[in-house]
Amino acid sequence: MSFIGENLRRLREEAGMTCRELSYDFDVHHATISNWESGKLEISDDRLEEYADYFGVTIEEILYGVMR
Repeated sequence: MSFIGENLRRLREEAGMTCRELSYDFDVHHATISNWESGKLEISDDRLEEYADYFGVTIEEILYGVMR
C-alpha cells in the first residue's frame, strides 16, 4: 500500500465510510476507490484535490501524512 493510499483510506475510515459509499459521492466504481487506497491506481491531481476538499484537509496533509 502506498503512503498516499494509506492516508486516503484513513480519511475514509475515520469518516465511517465504505469504498462503496464513497464511490457514490465521487461517481466512480468502488473498486477505483480501493485501487487508489492500495496504490494499484494513481489518483489524479483533480481527484486528489476533490478528496481533500471532501474530507476538509489539504492536499499536503494527504501527501505527507500530517493528519488532524
